Amino acid sequence: MKQKVVIIGHGSTSRLGIVRALAELDFEITVIITSFRNRKGELNTKRPFDCYSRYISRILYIFAGDSEGLVNLLLNECRDLEQKVIVLPDSDFSAATLDDNYDLLQNYFLIPNVNHTAGSIRVWMDKNRQKVLADSLGLNYARSNTIKVQKDGYIIPCGIHYPCFTKPQVTITGGKQYFRKCDNEGQLRELLDFVGSRGDAVILAEEYINIESEYALLGFSDGNQVVIPGIIQFIANSKSHFGIAMKGVVMPTDGFEQLLEQFKQYVLRVGFVGVFDIDFFWGDEKWWFGEMNLRFGGSGYAITKMGVNLPVMLVNHLMGKKWDDMPRTVKGTATYVNERMCIDDWYKGFLTTKEYKSILKSADISFVYDEEDSLPQKMFEKDYMRLLIKRVIKQILKRKL
Repeated sequence: MKQKVVIIGHGSTSRLGIVRALAELDFEITVIITSFRNRKGELNTKRPFDCYSRYISRILYIFAGDSEGLVNLLLNECRDLEQKVIVLPDSDFSAATLDDNYDLLQNYFLIPNVNHTAGSIRVWMDKNRQKVLADSLGLNYARSNTIKVQKDGYIIPCGIHYPCFTKPQVTITGGKQYFRKCDNEGQLRELLDFVGSRGDAVILAEEYINIESEYALLGFSDGNQVVIPGIIQFIANSKSHFGIAMKGVVMPTDGFEQLLEQFKQYVLRVGFVGVFDIDFFWGDEKWWFGEMNLRFGGSGYAITKMGVNLPVMLVNHLMGKKWDDMPRTVKGTATYVNERMCIDDWYKGFLTTKEYKSILKSADISFVYDEEDSLPQKMFEKDYMRLLIKRVIKQILKRKL
């Protein structure tokens, strides 16, 4: 009997990266897509390009944010009486939902966790808590003020220096739409009014740091050992998806040893078992800790393509199999491109068609193209042609106006 695996997330390229990473183990893979409703109020069940992968056995859909529905879907459609099914979250929402319901789900599923304790992953999604741990390890981090936004308003605390940078204290509440540089109190109030219009939230107003270079590292921890195989430097960020890399370079860890040792200690202190990524950056002549995401990062497949398969390390560990004899270090350097970010930036006018095609050709690593799994690429190209027609029509109508 094949081992069953469920992957849950909303990003096509990220889901596809995990699917292909697991392909070498010949698992029976189910993908649960966290989707939104269309104008008619119906759940969008259009099959995205990644779900044409030959490695996927089944596709299910759930409304993004419906935690109870996701748990019921797992219990009713995904559990197996003859084995514990592996479940891999590919978003903050799915990671938090699995964590909140760990006591129930652990009876039927193998999932990432912190000390096998329900609610512990959500606790570590709190950026203030992450900063406290960073401070104890001697890592630099952006100081911040906390602002509680509620229906009846908010109070801006004293001591905020401008410019500041806003973000949700817990990413799952608001996501990257609340990330914004505010040059003055007026701009901060504008952001907070927007937050309030969407519901209660806790916002951090961080000191603004002049970032010169942005980096990320992907890793795996079994709770006792931490593997960080390489470093990713972001070359170009998406303009339509704030905080997500469109293009980057993967490199060995040479020269980062001291910093990475601090990050390894960070992960061990958290007690996380799973794949993770940590954002960090260089600015004002210092290294700065950004945040830790307790899930596979959006650029993680670039590490897989460089010969270090973090998702397979995780599933082997969850199944009680040996994993520490697998390749653990990136050798050499390569550029990668996230085609989904490229096509969105192109469609929204941030890239010309020439620039879009040039970026795709310039990368050593593709997140969509794969000779052995070609159908996602063909469907991606169909999406491009459909968007090209829509873009041309928009341009014609704009000229007429």
